[in-house]
Amino acid sequence: MKTFLLSTVLATSGLLGQLTPARIPLEDQKVTDSQALDISKALRAVNFKAREVVYPIYSGQRRVAYGISLGDGKLLTKASEVVQRRALFTASREQVAMSAKIAGIYPDHDLAVLQVPGLKAPAAEWADASNLAEGAFLSAIRADGEAQAMGVLSVRERSLKSIDQGFLGIEMDTLETGKGVRVNNVVEGSAAAEVGIRRDDIIVKIAGQEVRGFYELSTKLRRLKNGEQPEIELMRAGDFIKVKPTLKGREIREGVSRRLEQMDRMSGGQSRIRGDFGNVIQSDMELEVEDAGLPVVDLEGRIIGMVIARAGRISTLILPGDDVARALEKEAQPFVPEVRDTRRDQQWPEDGRRARMRRELEMMRRMMENLQRELDRE
Repeated sequence: MKTFLLSTVLATSGLLGQLTPARIPLEDQKVTDSQALDISKALRAVNFKAREVVYPIYSGQRRVAYGISLGDGKLLTKASEVVQRRALFTASREQVAMSAKIAGIYPDHDLAVLQVPGLKAPAAEWADASNLAEGAFLSAIRADGEAQAMGVLSVRERSLKSIDQGFLGIEMDTLETGKGVRVNNVVEGSAAAEVGIRRDDIIVKIAGQEVRGFYELSTKLRRLKNGEQPEIELMRAGDFIKVKPTLKGREIREGVSRRLEQMDRMSGGQSRIRGDFGNVIQSDMELEVEDAGLPVVDLEGRIIGMVIARAGRISTLILPGDDVARALEKEAQPFVPEVRDTRRDQQWPEDGRRARMRRELEMMRRMMENLQRELDRE
């Protein structure tokens, strides 16, 4: 539909006949062909690794997450997506439903271990993600061996805990384009305030790198840690000024977050728990909330991590494989389900008519959710 509309606009405007295919230089074409071959090899390697260990997790008629096999009839999944669900189950390779129960949790990583009696699957082999460079190709793999999404490593390993992160303490102009980023406000007592950064200053460089837009500056700031002292070059009334703030490990929200969060909400849901992880890597893969738990592989087909949260339209958080392996060396904490309050049920005993109405309302709710997901994909 979108392609048809674009073609119609181009044809009626007389531009369609003027468009010519872009010609790729021979050397660039060789690089592109080589990368395509690498991707093809990686996806073939994935067929023998990741697809054998990933299983969908359902609650009722809805998939709520994925799980990665730990062997011995156990799956590892995102805890916050399953702890409040009832009647969890997965599907075997023969598409037979298999009941799953929460056996334990790792609250620091938002992970849950599911016990699935009768499930026979190899345990995932977790790889070290620390040597991956930014821009490395990544893909999240489903049980059929296909990529649910592909992207690149956009931010290397970092902590999301407020005490570990370095906060500058500014609000940025999210609309202005061009060289640098204008400061709309400076948070009192912040690192920015201490070195004299002012409203209407324009940040043109950070750590020796030029800044082109608030998205780029936001990404650079997120990579910095508590105690770091990045050199920042400002332009103020035509003069260039250099400052070197000592970043603080306290939760000072950057001004861009409001607009970014609004844009992310418009593009779809976000995971309820998507922060305060001790260590994650970030990718630009476009995934949904219910895709948490997918294994993530690199070009060699190694399982370098697990999708742990959808933080935005192109912001997927991944637990590094080596961190997952270290967590699994310890015993999971016992899971104690919440006790259901049955007082209302005792006060209002359900007859056949009321039970039927409840079932019909539940079916309508699920239908609306499915319809909304389909609309979001268009």
